[in-house]
Amino acid sequence: MATLLLRNIPDDIYQRLKKTAAEHHRSTSQEAILVLKDALPCEPPKAPKPTWEEFAAEMQEFWNRLPADERTADEIIGYDEHGLPC
Repeated sequence: MATLLLRNIPDDIYQRLKKTAAEHHRSTSQEAILVLKDALPCEPPKAPKPTWEEFAAEMQEFWNRLPADERTADEIIGYDEHGLPC
């Protein structure tokens, strides 16, 4: 479990936290944790999944950025002009 140290808390905020903690029979640390928990979202918002059209456009852009390969298919695979392995 992590430890958090807060410095320079304004007196009025600390007094409010201390008062609320006493009312709930908790320590100021326990009260601060609950206040933070209530103030923060449970999970960060997830980025929406792209639509098929957006995905296809992104893949097309990626494909277009690839360098052109001027070799023939046989040269890429490793065959010579007679169809034999190089």
